[in-house]
Amino acid sequence: MKAIGLILILAVPAVPDDGDRALDKALDAASWTNLESAKEPKAKIDRAGDGFRITFAGGRWPTIATAAVPEDWTSWKTFAAEITVGRNCLVGFQAVQEKSLRDQGWDGVISRWSKTLFLKPGKNDVRMSLEDASGNGYGLNPKKYGQVTSLEIFFYTPHAGETMEIHGLRLLREKTSQAPRPTRFKVAGTSMEVPNLRELAKQLKDRWTKPEPKTVDQIEREFETLYATIKQERPKARFATFREGENGYKGWQDAHINSHGPDAATEGRAKNTGSSETQEAFMRHRSLILRADLSSIPTGSTILAARFILVAADATFEKGRDPRVDANLWVAEPCNRPWVENEVNAYEYAKDKFWKSVGGISSYDEDPDFHPVYLAYGPGNVPVSTWDFTEALKFWTDGSDENHGFFLHGDSFHYMGKAFCREAKEVRNRPALLVIYEPK
Repeated sequence: MKAIGLILILAVPAVPDDGDRALDKALDAASWTNLESAKEPKAKIDRAGDGFRITFAGGRWPTIATAAVPEDWTSWKTFAAEITVGRNCLVGFQAVQEKSLRDQGWDGVISRWSKTLFLKPGKNDVRMSLEDASGNGYGLNPKKYGQVTSLEIFFYTPHAGETMEIHGLRLLREKTSQAPRPTRFKVAGTSMEVPNLRELAKQLKDRWTKPEPKTVDQIEREFETLYATIKQERPKARFATFREGENGYKGWQDAHINSHGPDAATEGRAKNTGSSETQEAFMRHRSLILRADLSSIPTGSTILAARFILVAADATFEKGRDPRVDANLWVAEPCNRPWVENEVNAYEYAKDKFWKSVGGISSYDEDPDFHPVYLAYGPGNVPVSTWDFTEALKFWTDGSDENHGFFLHGDSFHYMGKAFCREAKEVRNRPALLVIYEPK
C-alpha cells in the first residue's frame, strides 16, 4: 500500500512581535526524542532545512518530546504555530510541568497543558490558549504544577510512513479568543429558536409534571390505540416498529461518544463503544448517538405519528438528577455525517473521517457535523423514557435530509447512567421507533 504523505509546518515569523518568544532551540532535530513511556512504534526524527521531519511508523498516540523550551511560561498567553498537513488528521501539543502526572485520570490530565487540533490538508495557522477560560483547571498552572520541563507533540493513529515537517514554534503575549460562534437551534414543529438546551429547558420548565412510570408494553399499547383511531379516518395508514431483532429487523446502530474535557490524548475520547450492551445517556459531552434504518417507509409517505423508546438499565440517581422529582429535558440533535457504529468516537465518525470538533459539539457552520435543530424534545422517565419523534421522522423521510441518525442528550437533571443499546440480551429492552405513516 502506498504511504500517504503528511507535512506539518510550524513557521516562525522573521521578526517576532515585542514580548513574543520564538522557540528556536526546539527546532533542532537532535533535541527531540520519542517519548518512551508512550510505548508506541518509534518515529524517525530528521533535520529538514531550518526545522525537522518526523516519519511515523503507525501506532495509537506516538509522541515526541523536547526539553529545549523555556521553563517559565507565565509571560505568555498563547501557543502559536503554522501547520501544513497532507490530509485531515488530529495532532496535539502538550506542556509537561515539574509536578505533572502521567495517568489518564482527572488529576493526571489537568496537571498537563494539552491541546488537540483537527487539521485540514494544507496550511493551518493555529493559536492555542495557555489560559483556563473554563474555570475547570484546563490551562497552564505554574503555581500548582511548577515550571515547564518539556514540550510534546503527539499524533492520533498516523499511517505507517506518514511524515510531518516542523519549521517553528512560538509563544505569544496576546490572548486567544475562546468564545464559540453563537448558534441558534430551531425546535422542530414550533416557531422557537434557542441558543442551547438549557434555555429551552427554562422555557418549558413550567410545563413539566411528575411522570407516570410506564412499561414498554404500556407505551406500545397506547400507540396502537392511537393507530386504531388514526386508521378510522385514514384507512391507508400503516404501523411500523423499528427495533433490532424484532420481526427480523436489522437496522439499528448506536454508540456512546465521550467528549468530556479536559482536552488531551485520552482513550476515553478515542474509545469506540459500538458493541456495548449498555451505555451512559447524559449531557451533550457524554451520551448516545443512534440511528434506525427507515428505508422501508416509502418515499413521499406522510408521517402521522412516531415515538422513540429508550430503556434504562439501572434506576440509581444522584441528588438533583431524578426524573421522578426533578424537571428535566432531553433533545434529539440530527447528525450530518455517515458515522460507522464500530468506528465512531469523539474524534472520528468513521476510520480516518474526522469531526470538525471533538464530538461535533461546536461546529455548527455551513457544513455542520450536527444540524442546529432539535428534532424532538421532552422529559425522561423511569425506567422507560419515550419521546414524540413525529417531527424527526418527517425530517428524515421528506427527502431533503439524509438519515444519519441523532445524538440524544439532556440538560443534566436526569442522569441515565446506563441505557440499553441494540445489543441488549432482551429484545424488548432495545431502543425502538414506533411509526404511523400513510404511503403516498
